[in-house]
Amino acid sequence: MTRLLVTAALMMVVLFPLRAFAAPAELPSLLFVTAAAAEAAYGGDLSEMLRARLVAAGWRIEGYETPGRRGTVGRFFHMVRTGPDGAETHLLSFPGTERGSDVWTDLRLGRAVFGGATPAEFLAAANAPVSDRKETPLVHRGFLDYTQAALFTDALDDYEGRTAGEVIAAQLRAHPSAKIYLTGHSLGGAGAVLAAARLADMGVSPAQLEVVTFGAPAVGNAVFTRAYREKFTLHRVVMKGDPMKDLLSAPLGFRQFGERIAWQPARSVAAFPHAMIAYVDAAIRQLYDSAGTNSFLFLAGQPNRTSGQPVYVAPIAADVDGALTADAPYMKAVLRDALYARNAETVFSAAGGGLSEEGLLTGLDAHLAAAKEAGAAQLYAYRISGAKVRDNRETYRLTLERAVYDTEGNLMAASSRSATTGALTPIETVLYLFTQD
Repeated sequence: MTRLLVTAALMMVVLFPLRAFAAPAELPSLLFVTAAAAEAAYGGDLSEMLRARLVAAGWRIEGYETPGRRGTVGRFFHMVRTGPDGAETHLLSFPGTERGSDVWTDLRLGRAVFGGATPAEFLAAANAPVSDRKETPLVHRGFLDYTQAALFTDALDDYEGRTAGEVIAAQLRAHPSAKIYLTGHSLGGAGAVLAAARLADMGVSPAQLEVVTFGAPAVGNAVFTRAYREKFTLHRVVMKGDPMKDLLSAPLGFRQFGERIAWQPARSVAAFPHAMIAYVDAAIRQLYDSAGTNSFLFLAGQPNRTSGQPVYVAPIAADVDGALTADAPYMKAVLRDALYARNAETVFSAAGGGLSEEGLLTGLDAHLAAAKEAGAAQLYAYRISGAKVRDNRETYRLTLERAVYDTEGNLMAASSRSATTGALTPIETVLYLFTQD
């Protein structure tokens, strides 16, 4: 990370100081927002979609990286959203393994001493010998270098030579009612835990630090666990079948800690249980299960503030089979929320009737009357269809159809887009198809 980029990143904290904080109202909302942020820190279709949706929901996002020790590259995304009352949500998201440098970081299995209260002391402790230190916190060498590079390496001339971590810690100490979330998947989750521990050692109180990890390995020994388990809140989300949670327990003697939250992948999800797309899919389901599929909850339920003309949307139709039947309510819910995030003036029909297999809108006259009453100039109708691809394990072809009518019932436009699941889950594929239209 160049000094210019670091300065830009920290300007978000300084120009929007942590005096006021808006926390997601409930744990399902928190887990969804952090899952979206953890995935958004990666590259790829789902990450790009979620970044776009986060921006549409009012988040400002900046991503930065800093070269570190022995080829390690530390990275983080700073995400900020200001609520209607001026309160802010601040979140740091650390990417997981996706580059060659990340693989090298993961494979550096040596143990390093974790201690100190300043970047100089952090570095001195990490370089100390680890033999015969039975009461010393020890952590994964690669994970430590990753975190050190991301937040505690580059000094900033514009901030009296302090590192990014020092500036964040100073802001939090100066505003005791403020709080920051840290999150990440796999390697990113390990980075989030170690970053929170570093901030705690710099005087940030436990009430100000909340960490959510997804499929993250243990980062330190039993001494580290005892030293830091009360210094911040840790929600540790683990998917059934994900082997990462136990990966370092045997070779390095590391221990997990924090609140363990167990999730299970849906029948329609073919992804390896450690994949972040499986965690995002489960987070979507958890969110709607807690509040209902008719709620507007996408990306923490804050509609965007762009002005627009009212648009009327007929009930979303779904024609799916097999395991997708259980997914249909979530597919329709995420599509409704995506429409609402795109345009807060969207009016959704409370009546029945949707787009048929023949492309006809049943109950068209009633919907046209409702659209006129709502002041909408256009009527949108969507249909989701999907079926299993033969001989492929839990792989589906999904199609999203859209028809646009004027208020006189004339068909103005129509589109149909299809994609096969695999790289995305069925629910995520519907969102992908929507963004392509």
